[in-house]
Amino acid sequence: MNEEGGLRKQKLEIKEPVYLCLFYLRKMPIFEVLGLHFNIFKTEAKDTFNY
Repeated sequence: MNEEGGLRKQKLEIKEPVYLCLFYLRKMPIFEVLGLHFNIFKTEAKDTFNY
């Protein structure tokens, strides 16, 4: 557990989740495509919407 309360470090920079959300809303791709486009795992792309 780290000092921030055990949260894992995000692989996306601060503004990238916004881009990811806008891209998703515009194109409605599957999360696997989002992951490939943003160079992250599809579960991380899906987790972006669970905040």
